[in-house]
Amino acid sequence: MNTSFYHQYNVRTKLGVLSCLYLSQGLPFGFFSQALPPLLRSYGVDLEVIGFISFLFFPWALKFLWAPYVDQYGSQKLGRRKSWILPLQCVCIGLMLLISLIDPDTLTGEGLYYLAGLLFLAGLATATQDIATDGLAVQTLSPKERGIGNSIQVGAYRIGMVFGGGGVLFLMDRIGWNHTFVLMALLLACATIPILFFEERSDFPVRGDAGPANVWDVFRRFVAQKDMWRWIMVLLLYKAGDSFGSAMSKPMLIDLGVSLETIGWLSAGVGVGATVAGAVAGGLMLPMIGRVRALAVFATLQALSLLGYGWLALGNIETLDIVIVTTAEHFTGGMTTVALFALMMDACRPHVAGTDYTVQASIQAGVGGVFHMASGFFVVQWGYQTHFVVAAGLGLLILIPVYFWSKEVPKNQQLAWKNSEV
Repeated sequence: MNTSFYHQYNVRTKLGVLSCLYLSQGLPFGFFSQALPPLLRSYGVDLEVIGFISFLFFPWALKFLWAPYVDQYGSQKLGRRKSWILPLQCVCIGLMLLISLIDPDTLTGEGLYYLAGLLFLAGLATATQDIATDGLAVQTLSPKERGIGNSIQVGAYRIGMVFGGGGVLFLMDRIGWNHTFVLMALLLACATIPILFFEERSDFPVRGDAGPANVWDVFRRFVAQKDMWRWIMVLLLYKAGDSFGSAMSKPMLIDLGVSLETIGWLSAGVGVGATVAGAVAGGLMLPMIGRVRALAVFATLQALSLLGYGWLALGNIETLDIVIVTTAEHFTGGMTTVALFALMMDACRPHVAGTDYTVQASIQAGVGGVFHMASGFFVVQWGYQTHFVVAAGLGLLILIPVYFWSKEVPKNQQLAWKNSEV
């Protein structure tokens, strides 16, 4: 891609549109990952079921299967990415309105199956929207802009997650289930307005230049790049400890007697503030200390933050204790995600950027989903304290593949670093 293409868009326009799109993705995922586990636990649902329900969002791990089609097809008039994003935003709005019709008192029975089906569809829609959005991000953000760009991305996504998670828990007692999800639908509608007026100048691939729309061929070409296997090893383990540990953090608080309302305002208030601060700090530090060092340092800090939940499991459930642990985990989580996403963008081939990014995201999400599903079974067998110690250990294991990857970095990433002067 010609570097002049990056400058066809105003920086504020790029960041504004991407912020709205990533916030839209974070809303339904936040409900699934943040609100649903403590909500189900408060109704007496087994930990094994709570852990296993992450299977519903496996479209995020499998989206590489249809990513080549999203990457290559679309409306030339409306925009290559925009022609996917707009209708999928409307689908998500409709699903939020359908969820609003569920009676929460039926969540331990047939209501859970209805909700599970709608969440699966929401996962499918947001995963597909993410393919187009990631392609748009790689297409418009220059290597120099990817640090701050990913800070905005992570911050917006986490704000959506926190509102869909902690915000939902906080609002349910005040305005009820129905009005809470109608409000989420309205928020999604508002977030759709900027992309509606965004004039996308698409870099449509010339047939043959982008390769065939065959996921296995695209995947084979991606992993066949010299030394790419080293980066894939990093992707496999980078978020394993976080996925394993954070899955049981809120169910643990419920079991310790912390109310849904308290968990809600902690996530919506403390969580979003710490995450945005961490994302901004990570984006600013990335060019200062370099991508390799940032990846290792941020991962170490996040792994150590998980030990805080093990400390809470000992019975330290004063509000200040929970605030400190929540702040540390969300702050370091924002930092690690910025570093990881920037390097994933760097690894993309320009003509199939959306697919390459999706392949990487699917690898990371698939492994994270497996650890998420296993977390409930592990806690039942070994308890919360051991669970979070093991999660921290898994988080520190990433330093091994990071070390070997840093010795022979793939060519695309090296070129991106050179262009960004990192």
